[in-house]
Parts: sequence; C-alpha cells; structure tokens
Amino acid sequence: MAPFPGQLGGLDYIECLFVSDDHSLPRPAAIEGCWIHSVASALEHLEHRLAQGLSHVLIVSVNAQPSLTLAQSDQFCVRQLLLQARRRWGAAITLIADVGLSPYQTSGHSVINTAGQIDVEASYHAVVQLASAFAIAGADAVAPCLSLPQQTRVIVEAFDAAQLNCGVFPYSTKFSSSLYGPYRQAIGSKLGTGRKSYQFDFCDTAEAINQMEEDGRQGAVATIVKPALPYLDVLAETVRRSSCPVAVYHVSGEFMMARLAARAGLLNEDDYYDEIHAAFRRCGARWIIGYAADHFLRQQTSSL
Repeated sequence: MAPFPGQLGGLDYIECLFVSDDHSLPRPAAIEGCWIHSVASALEHLEHRLAQGLSHVLIVSVNAQPSLTLAQSDQFCVRQLLLQARRRWGAAITLIADVGLSPYQTSGHSVINTAGQIDVEASYHAVVQLASAFAIAGADAVAPCLSLPQQTRVIVEAFDAAQLNCGVFPYSTKFSSSLYGPYRQAIGSKLGTGRKSYQFDFCDTAEAINQMEEDGRQGAVATIVKPALPYLDVLAETVRRSSCPVAVYHVSGEFMMARLAARAGLLNEDDYYDEIHAAFRRCGARWIIGYAADHFLRQQTSSL
C-alpha cells in the first residue's frame, strides 16, 4: 500500500468525529464542545477544519440501535461520510475509520462474548467485515481496538486478499482505564465508566508494548497509545521501540477533567494544552488524537 498520509515530520492532530444516521442532528455529545453529526453536518465540519489546516479525522459511529450488520448497508452513515468526503476532497483529507465493535453491540464491548467468554474467531470475523466495508468506502486506514493479539494480521490479510489499499492503525497499547466514561456516554455504551478485563492492565506495561511490537510485525502502518497523560513513560518507550509512527490518544476523561477545571477557574485551558502537547512532542508522538483540535490549531497559528 501507499505510505500512510502525513506520516513524515512534526506533530499533527487527528480529530475524533462522531457521526450517526439520526437525521435530527447535529446535537451536543456527552463530551463538552463535541457534536454528534449527521453526514451532512459532518461534511460541513470537515470543510471548516480543512480551511483551518486540519486534515486528519477519526470517524466513530453512534448507533441508536447497535447492530454488526449496519456497516453492510451502502447508506450507513460512516460509509456515506467516507464516500462523500473522498469524492469531495480526494487525497487532501486523511480518513481513519474506527472499527471498534463497541458502537455496534448492545453490550458495549469491543469483542464478541458468547456464554460469558470472548469468542475470538467471531470477533476477528466481525472486525474484518467492518474494516472491509469502510476500506471499500474510501478510508485511508481503519483503527481496530479488540485488544486481541492478531487484530492487525486478520485485517491486513483480508485487505491483501481483496486488493484494498487501506492501512491498519490499531489501538495497540490500550489500557483498561477509568478515563473512557464521557466517550462511552457519547456513543450510548451500556458499560458506563466500568473497565474491561481484556484491555491491558495499567500495571503491566510490558504486555501492552509487546502487543505494539506484534502489531508492527503484522503490518500496522501506525499505532496508538491510549490514554495519554498517565502513560507518558509508555508513549516514550513505544516511540523508541516502534517500527511505525505512533499516535497518542488524549481521551475523553482527560479532556473533560481539563474542561471542568477550567470552568471552575482552576486552570487556563490554553496553558494546559500548550503544556501537554509539548509533553507529547518530547515523547516523540507523530499524532495526537482527541477532542481539542481548536487548541492545537491555535498553537500552530501562534507559532507561525
């Protein structure tokens, strides 16, 4: 496949964008300042971001009636957004489609459970179907978060077999964290703030870094460390050992803690983002994924 867009030089931002088939949208998300978009409003938002100089987006589905068969419809919101954005902007925009299974299951889990056990093969089959549908629609890359050891290999092999020119950008180093709550509210997950046992233990960083290295061997074009601030040591070590570029995901709980502290007058948000984005640069991250694109764009403008 072609090199992943924008993978050379500097620090760049990937904005998380929620999209739904609900035609009454947009409406505010549980993550303050973020919106759940219709396809039409998402396209308007992307046009605005491109004019501002931000060209990378991570698309996440919000489904009123979760179903793993949703993505097979040509009219499904994520597929329509990918198709229309690619048609409108071509290579000027980098489209990454989240292929976590949680928005597509009433359980809210990122894997398929059968009789209380993870059904590994069913999970792989489901993520390949989702990834293939989004690759056909025009995604530059897909982002799986099964926290299963062969998540990258099964998608890469499926893409190769179908001759799909789409990268795999896995959540390789994804820890079980208390910081995902606002995101889960945004997508309507039933998990609430609960942690998932199959994600990496935050006390066992070796296993998470091993998964990152394995994803690289399996053909990942880039990799993600998630969350951000409690894992700067892991981020720096991942950058040092990774065979591909590394993104850091400043997750919803981290974002909302800063937002609420700023509202209470306890910190200045601009100063906060100047500081933490500098930390991500020091660690060597290639991209930040998150919900604070306006702060990143402000920094880029002020540095000119």
